[in-house]
Amino acid sequence: MIQCSVCGTQNDDLALLCKNCKSYLQTKVDTLDLFGTIWMLVEAPGRAMKRIVMARSKNYVYFLSALFGIALVYTVMWYRNFGKVFKDLFYLLLAGFLAGPFAGILFLLICSLVLTAFARILRGKASVRNTMAVLAYSTVPIVLSLIFILPVEVAVFGLSFFDNNPSPLVLKPVEYIIVIGLDILATIWSWILLIEGIVVANGFTRLRSALAGLIVLLLAGLSAAGLHYL
Repeated sequence: MIQCSVCGTQNDDLALLCKNCKSYLQTKVDTLDLFGTIWMLVEAPGRAMKRIVMARSKNYVYFLSALFGIALVYTVMWYRNFGKVFKDLFYLLLAGFLAGPFAGILFLLICSLVLTAFARILRGKASVRNTMAVLAYSTVPIVLSLIFILPVEVAVFGLSFFDNNPSPLVLKPVEYIIVIGLDILATIWSWILLIEGIVVANGFTRLRSALAGLIVLLLAGLSAAGLHYL
């Protein structure tokens, strides 16, 4: 809660004006700077998420969702050993690049709707728009993994990274464990950012936010399980 310095009234953490005397409580955020926000997510995740939720224009939400979608599709291709389907690495990467943006935006939109509905059951206050923004910006570590780690995986393993005959773990075990470990760390970091975003957007405790965040993991798990049988 924010206490008004003029009249002393307690206000919501995200309020711009005092509900009693209408005095300004904090500086409003019109737009988001992408690189500045990314750096703030590293330096002060809670402050960054508050800025994201308070911003009137949720800049780069669909851009980040699209990049996350590309990473998501490549993960599915790795999981389903799509190296057997595409005999040329170029066409595999092209297919992921083209299908990814649609998949990412759709997936995060569905997650936003479900997460908002579940949060409302727990007396949360976030809108679908704010939840979508929190979800999109929480994928920043995965997007960074796409930009910096995937090129290394492709350069080291080539098409065999997306195949299991032979497994890349057999070909280069040390390198494979390192890059997969970095991907896992990026995913964990994204989930931690999501929890922080849910805390800010809904006014939850971290325990309740973790419970809400499990919904996203459940949706991802159900999607992976469904893909396993395709």
